[in-house]
Amino acid sequence: MDSTLDAVVIGAGFSGLNAARILRGEGKNIVVLEARDRVGGRTKHGQIAGLDIDLGGMWLAPSQVRLVELADRMNVGRYPTYLAGKSVLTMAGKTGLVNGEDFTEFLTIQEKIQAYLLLRKINHLLSALDEADPWGSPQSKKLDSTSVEIWLCEATKSERLRSLIRVICASLFCAETSQVSLLFFLNYLKGGGGLESMISADTGGGQNLLFHGGVHQIARNMAQELGSTLRLNEPVHSIDVSNGIAVVNTQSAQFRARRVIVAVPPTLTNKINFNPPLPSAQTALHTRLSMGSVIKFWIAYPTPFWRQQGFNGSIVRDDRPASPCFDVSPPNGELGLIAGFFEADHAIHAGDSNTLHRRETVIAMLAAHFGEQALNPLDYIDVDWSREEWSKGCYGAFAPPGVMSHYGNSIRTPHHSIHWAGTETATQWAGYIEGALQAGERAAHEVLRGLR
Repeated sequence: MDSTLDAVVIGAGFSGLNAARILRGEGKNIVVLEARDRVGGRTKHGQIAGLDIDLGGMWLAPSQVRLVELADRMNVGRYPTYLAGKSVLTMAGKTGLVNGEDFTEFLTIQEKIQAYLLLRKINHLLSALDEADPWGSPQSKKLDSTSVEIWLCEATKSERLRSLIRVICASLFCAETSQVSLLFFLNYLKGGGGLESMISADTGGGQNLLFHGGVHQIARNMAQELGSTLRLNEPVHSIDVSNGIAVVNTQSAQFRARRVIVAVPPTLTNKINFNPPLPSAQTALHTRLSMGSVIKFWIAYPTPFWRQQGFNGSIVRDDRPASPCFDVSPPNGELGLIAGFFEADHAIHAGDSNTLHRRETVIAMLAAHFGEQALNPLDYIDVDWSREEWSKGCYGAFAPPGVMSHYGNSIRTPHHSIHWAGTETATQWAGYIEGALQAGERAAHEVLRGLR
C-alpha cells in the first residue's frame, strides 16, 4: 500500500477486533490482518446435531462487563448453566454426589476445616498482590520461585484438597500444578475476582452464563462491522519500525502505518521477524511462556436424560481424562448436550489418539455415571487446540516458575510503535474473552495517545 495507515492490527480474535472497533470509532484509518481463514481467535464456531455451538471459549460471568455490553448491543441472549441436581465428584479415590456445585458436601468435617484454612491462605496471598504489577510485590520472587504443586503440598496435608486444586489448576490453565508458577497462579486468580469466582458456575461465577447461538457470533458481527478493513489469510512475517513508520509485511502485501497492535498469543510472536529486534527480556518472556493443552469435546443426545435421574450433567474426576464436563443443553430442551475437556497431560496423551477413541472414552465415562442411555449419542465432535496452527494451545499462555518475576514486567511494554494486546496481557480476567477485550481496549487507547 502506498498510503500510510494510522494503525495495523495483527490478529482478529476478540482482542484485535475490539482494538480495531475502538480505533475505527475514533475515525482512524486501519487494517486488520488475520492469519486464519476466520475471525474469533480462540473462539470457534462448530455444529453438533445441526445446532450451532462454541468449539472454543463460550462462558460469561456477569462481572465481565465488556462482553456483556457487546452481547447486549448485538441482542445476543444468555441463559444460565444448568446446575439443578447432583454433580459427580471423584477426588483421591473417593467418589460422591453433591448438590449443584457445593464441593464442601464431599468433604469430611476435618477436610472442611482444612479447606477453609487453605482458602484463607490463598486469599491472604492475593491481598498482597497488585494484578497490574505482580512482579513488584514484596514476595514476588519467592512466590515465583516455586510451583503451585510444591506450595500446595506444604499448604495442606489433605490429599483430597490437593487433588481438588490440581483439577482446578488443570481447568484454569490446561497445565499441571508442577508446571505453573505460584505467582502466576495467584495473579490469575486476582484478576478474576478470586478462586471461588473463577471456578463457579453459579451466579457471578466464570461459568455462569452461556450464549444463545454461541459467543462466536459476536466476533463475526464485529468483523462484519469492519468490512474491507479486515483481511483474512494474511499471516504477518515481519514488522520493521526502524525508520519511524512501521512496515508490516505478509506474503501478499505490505502495509505502512504509524502504529501497530500485535494481538496474538505471545508464544506465536516468534513467527514474526522484528526490526529492530525486541528487547531480550521481552523475547525471553514470549519464549518461556507456554500454551495450555486442551481438547474440547461436545456430545449430543436426543434429550438431557440425566436430569430425570437427578443429575445436572457435571462430572469432575481426578482419575479420568475426559473431565470436567457440564450440561450445556439449550433451554428449549430440543437436545441434550454435554461439553467437556481433556486437559493438561490428559490432553497431550489423548492428542495422540483419534476422534473415535476419544469419543469412546467420553461415552464410557458418561455411561458409568448416567447409565446405558449414554451409550447411544446422536453426535460427537472435538477439537485439539494444540494442533491449531495459529493458537498452539488454549485457553491461554501460562508462566512456569521463574518467568514472571524476571521478565513479566515487559508483557505490555510497547516496542517503538508496536503495542501488545491479547488476553495474556490483560489485568482483569486474563485468559478469558473479557481479558481479551480489556487488552484490546488498552492497546487501542495507547495507540490513540501515540497518534496525537
